[in-house]
Amino acid sequence: MLVTVVSFIVVMSILVFVHELGHFLMAKRNKIIVEEFAFGFPPRLVKVAERDGTVYAINAIPFGGYVKMRGEDDPTDPGSFAAASKRARTVVLLAGVGMNFILAIILFAVVALMNGMPDSSRPGAVINDVVPGSPAALAAILAGDRIIGADDLVIASPIDLQKYTRTHLGQPVVYKIVRTDPASKTAQTLEITMTPRTDPPAGQGALGVSIGTAVRPATVWEAALAGVRSTGDVIAMTFAVPAMLIREGRPIGDAGFMGPVGIAVTTGDVVRSAATRKTIEPILVFMALLSAALGITNLLPIPGLDGGRLVFVLLEALRGKRVEPAQEGLVHLAGLGLLLLLVSLMTIKEISSLINGTFPSIIP
Repeated sequence: MLVTVVSFIVVMSILVFVHELGHFLMAKRNKIIVEEFAFGFPPRLVKVAERDGTVYAINAIPFGGYVKMRGEDDPTDPGSFAAASKRARTVVLLAGVGMNFILAIILFAVVALMNGMPDSSRPGAVINDVVPGSPAALAAILAGDRIIGADDLVIASPIDLQKYTRTHLGQPVVYKIVRTDPASKTAQTLEITMTPRTDPPAGQGALGVSIGTAVRPATVWEAALAGVRSTGDVIAMTFAVPAMLIREGRPIGDAGFMGPVGIAVTTGDVVRSAATRKTIEPILVFMALLSAALGITNLLPIPGLDGGRLVFVLLEALRGKRVEPAQEGLVHLAGLGLLLLLVSLMTIKEISSLINGTFPSIIP
């Protein structure tokens, strides 16, 4: 429980703080007076500094942070957010979302740098791990071996190996393997006969190996492009899944949206999995997913969120005059109330699932 709570607070604090940092930087750039920029929520613990009219503080509740801009609903107050131009307000509102997407891209890029890129110069299926007592282990297959052939078939990818092995269960197969000596870096080609199992133990394959593709170190540019692609895939999938459910007439709840409790539990699971595997990669990927999701959520045209405020800026541009600040404030207040109600209902449902032991886990 402690790991879950602490990891949830740390992860969400980073994501929310990055979001608010975007608002802060663009507000400053557009000459909007920022009265306070704080890490965490009140009450205030420490006033770190005060510069150009902005108080920098650390608050008692260590969760995210916030930016307090002058007169967010009063266009008559000089230097206030509400008095800024439509362009300036749009940029400030989009900056938080943009920072979440940028963070997701950076995190996915770091993962790409850690894992490397597929190496097309070394086709085949690379052995990542060998299960003791399996056909591969009995044949002295080693982690790092690369299978490039099976009988007379050229194996160009892990899929080729899986397909051929699946159609030759219980039959001896001569696998052509490239083995590189780690010390001398010299490679030799071997032919090893293995018989794929017809009924392997649960969780194991016919040969008893885990496989992947050969990789090479990624350049910074390649990693950056991978980060952009991965973030784009997350955004596309976020909208594609609900659309698919609607087409199929299924409840939107099947999309697997999570509330605070669900995110907290999953964060704890991811951190424990990372500790077991002794790698930070699962945490980075999960934070990237959450950061992209936070950006998408804030873009939704829901009153109270950045997207809802952008709708009012758009209405102002179309009408030639702005909606009365008091009326806009009421709409945002109502929107926040509905959001809190929705989050409360999701929280109750998730707590009930935890108590009943039916809460789904993304960690196998």
